[in-house]
Amino acid sequence: AQRQRWRVSLRRALRRILGLAAFGAVPLPRPVLLESTRHDGYRRDRIAYQTLPGNWVSAYLLVPDAAAGAGRRPAVLCAHGHFPGGKRGVIDPRHACGVAYGHEFARRGCVVLAPDNAGMGERDVEPAERTLADDGISGCFLAWARLNHVGLDLTGLRVFDLMAGVSLLAARADVAARAIGVAGLSGGCWLSQLLAALDRRIAGAVLSGFFTTFAQTVWHGHCVCHHPRGIGAIAELPDIAALIAPRPLFIESGRRDANYPLEPAYGRVARAYRSCGAPDRLGLDRYDGGHIFRGIAAIPWLVERLRGIGR
Repeated sequence: AQRQRWRVSLRRALRRILGLAAFGAVPLPRPVLLESTRHDGYRRDRIAYQTLPGNWVSAYLLVPDAAAGAGRRPAVLCAHGHFPGGKRGVIDPRHACGVAYGHEFARRGCVVLAPDNAGMGERDVEPAERTLADDGISGCFLAWARLNHVGLDLTGLRVFDLMAGVSLLAARADVAARAIGVAGLSGGCWLSQLLAALDRRIAGAVLSGFFTTFAQTVWHGHCVCHHPRGIGAIAELPDIAALIAPRPLFIESGRRDANYPLEPAYGRVARAYRSCGAPDRLGLDRYDGGHIFRGIAAIPWLVERLRGIGR
């Protein structure tokens, strides 16, 4: 009972910090098809949809060839990291940091939604709007500043947009609504962690390249777009990840990814899974490598569990 009260209290505090109430009810988006192309075992649709009046999300929707007439399938919402090109690196192996995990999930029969985060990719600020002399000023900084000016939070908007993406997937006739997962690298790991913690429609998650503690990471020098005001006063990163338990969670951590040490965060989350009686639902790939989405163990692990849930 005490653990459940803690979970309810932390979820409420996170929603307050992110300002989610200001965005209203999560909508069911109506995507507009912009382009459709054939790829290795799936169709790739470039789509756009509104989550708020005037707030258009650009995204790729990957639909496996076998999905036609094959009943409902698992789906994975793939959040991109804080990298140039936004969603492109999630679906195109030529631009991936590690594997293009959206591409790999689609090749394994999952419907995939890969949206751009606000201020990045196709949602970047137009060059003509960049009036500051510093060429390093990013679109996400300007998006953050404009939202902050009216009392809103950029991380909150990004999480809200992802929640709308879950609604989009859940409404599809080819998706098993109970078998929707999320996966993300780096900044996408951070957003995936928040989404899975707050939206219990997420049936499983893969977190890669941002699994550590606030105290250890480059948090204090990271882009301002990852700094919801006051979040460090209510939780540590592993506290947020613990809210995912007992749902399946797989963590990737490279030994040479020095900015994101695995411990003590992993130990704290492992204790949360043991306390829920679900230690077998927590997976780990501790590999010899750097800041990448490795995917070798994580992708088949999540696909297998989503298929089991969707049956």
